[in-house]
Amino acid sequence: MYEYARNNMASTMQSSEARLHHHWSQLCSRIGERRAGSSGDRAAANYIFEQFRQAGLQHVHAEPFPCTSVAHAEAAIAIGHGHDLRPVPARVLAGSPATPGDDGVKADLIWIEMPEQAERLIERSIRGKIVVLFGPMPTEADWHRRLVKCRPATVIHVDDRLPFEWVKDDGVYPAWVHRFGMPPTVTIPYRVAWELRKSGADRARARLDVKLQKTTSANVVGEIPGRRPRLPLVLLGAHHDTQCNNIGADDNASGVVALLELAALLARSRPLRTVRFVSFGAEEQLSVGSAAYAVAHRTEMRTIGTVLNLDSVASPLGHHWLLRAGDRAFGQHLRRCLRKAAFEVVEKPAPMPFADHFPFSVFGVPAATFYRPNMDGGMRWQHHSADDRLENVSAPELGRVIGALAGLTRKLANSARWPFRRGLPPRQGRETARLARELFDLP
Repeated sequence: MYEYARNNMASTMQSSEARLHHHWSQLCSRIGERRAGSSGDRAAANYIFEQFRQAGLQHVHAEPFPCTSVAHAEAAIAIGHGHDLRPVPARVLAGSPATPGDDGVKADLIWIEMPEQAERLIERSIRGKIVVLFGPMPTEADWHRRLVKCRPATVIHVDDRLPFEWVKDDGVYPAWVHRFGMPPTVTIPYRVAWELRKSGADRARARLDVKLQKTTSANVVGEIPGRRPRLPLVLLGAHHDTQCNNIGADDNASGVVALLELAALLARSRPLRTVRFVSFGAEEQLSVGSAAYAVAHRTEMRTIGTVLNLDSVASPLGHHWLLRAGDRAFGQHLRRCLRKAAFEVVEKPAPMPFADHFPFSVFGVPAATFYRPNMDGGMRWQHHSADDRLENVSAPELGRVIGALAGLTRKLANSARWPFRRGLPPRQGRETARLARELFDLP
């Protein structure tokens, strides 16, 4: 079966590469930026809805959910010495508030290297100052709460995973904003921060002009009904939104293109189990869409047997990662099936709250995200930047992903029994529960 599926997929993918480019063009060139709750987000959801219908999926529908949308965000940051302040490129973190007043704030610059200097986040001396956090933002709710309590005038984040000249976009945790608040926060390029620190910069001016609005995004759903609908189903997912200021050719138009192609390839099959396809909204706000879906369907979560999610999978050069939430037998079964399709992966068996499979794993569903980083540590050099464009994705590489996932989905959907259990290993389960409480307000 697998050899047949692999050979069949090779010929099918050769004839459908034009379809992949068409989907990519529609999402990235025609629609463009698809930040949560925007007109681009709605246009993408409508496009996916129509493609699901044309593919022949059944029960196609959209499930709206509330979200916060960035209607406008502009940052004016100047850094230097004394009165000699020079403008630097900066982007407002999605979800951040504005600075007070029309003129913003001018204050001393405090440099804090994370995580080793996290204790400094509780110092009263940072009140009213502009704080540069080099390294990760606080990843524990208590540290974030303390940072907010100290009331810095502005926070400037420098992502040490991306040592480049350009600025990236990113967001904040909605649950933390709701619970604790958020200081005005921007990000600046690594290389810019490097030169400023080397020169001893100690003064800054910051003005953030931000307009946020309460609106909705949507998850788009369709399915192939199984011959034995009482068996737990297979759910395939991807997210269609982007961060601000980029078209997200890899993150995550690549996952959506793969989802649409898998729907077209599998729609005429008659699997034993139901196969459900879901394109999630608002992933870039920390999986708001998939969390909303999991909560809305929590009483029927036992009917979902496994989740296979696709996110940023089309780098021409990189490593295919399998982010696995489930027991060892679950990972072994996935790898074994993928190996038969000549598709090797690096398995990462740890909780990953920054991917859409995570809310399902909170409810005990064996779940995994397929991801293709191209830098050490799991990053992509084009991450959330203007360089995440069509010239930096590979249709042949995406074809390999689609071929492997089609075979894996067929195997799972046509098996009456699976050689893995529901639930998470104890250590993984405890950490998943902690992250679910702290980052998502999930039970």
